[in-house]
Amino acid sequence: MNEAKENTIVTIGDAAYLWGIFLLAASARKAGMEEPFLVGCKGFGEKEKRVLRQLGGVEFLPLDGEKRSLTCLKAKTMLEAGTEWTTWADSDGFFSGNVSDILLPEKPDEIHFRMRKPEELPGRVWRWARGLDGRSVPGEVLEAWRRDVEAVAGRAEKEARFTTTGSACFFSLSLRRYRGFLETYAALQERVLPERDVGVVDRGLKYYPQLDESTLNACLAFAPGAPAVQETYRMDKDRKRLFVHFIGQPKPWQGWTKRAFRFFGETVDVVEWASSRGLELPSPAPWTLRAGNKALCRMSISWMAFSAKAKRVARSVFA
Repeated sequence: MNEAKENTIVTIGDAAYLWGIFLLAASARKAGMEEPFLVGCKGFGEKEKRVLRQLGGVEFLPLDGEKRSLTCLKAKTMLEAGTEWTTWADSDGFFSGNVSDILLPEKPDEIHFRMRKPEELPGRVWRWARGLDGRSVPGEVLEAWRRDVEAVAGRAEKEARFTTTGSACFFSLSLRRYRGFLETYAALQERVLPERDVGVVDRGLKYYPQLDESTLNACLAFAPGAPAVQETYRMDKDRKRLFVHFIGQPKPWQGWTKRAFRFFGETVDVVEWASSRGLELPSPAPWTLRAGNKALCRMSISWMAFSAKAKRVARSVFA
């Protein structure tokens, strides 16, 4: 069996994220990966679809009627994959090399998912919780998760399977085995997340401020029949075989953060690979994705960080 052909890489985005989706899919093709892609999309016209289809094996799930943030629609999109396995990858990330042989979980009853170590858990997420040690999910949050999972799944585990959290930017599991789990994940999001687009974080939500991540962790902790979390996350061990996630703002096609700039060369290489093959780019390569501008991009990092912070403050004031 060709495992790559039986594993759909799923991502999601609107027209403003076309560069991100392009970099993700193009990085896979540059590395020789053959997995089909399914893109949940909003506001896509013929150009957006044409730019992605030229990479081969890319299909689309239109989401134009959805009012929620697209990050609330991960499970809904994954359920439309037509393969035995499905792998989620956020559209602001890319593959640094061929990772086809390490995408899937090592065992069919597991999910390949990065569980955080207790010391990584950001206590600021639940600042209201008294006595929070910063190393575990507060008991009140766990109880809310258990109650809500029970409401959508009919029952829930009495005790949480874990008391830390994992990152929802990447995960892989058997769609054939765990369709019901993804349906529970989708139903929980329908139940507890706002019916408006508030982005990827909503601090007004007491128990689910990180939207897709909070709900996925709730399901992994309490949903009946949830997959076990694979012991070792394999996508961060080898510089040449990574899933790189560009968290925060700006994104590489807009500017660079200090953390992301470590991967300037690999990112620009994807753009140059596509150009060398005559592929149509989402737009003329922005100045931030041109090799000759590396020094300028490095110098702009501080300004970009200040600008992103100012925009966040403005949104919080005028929201």
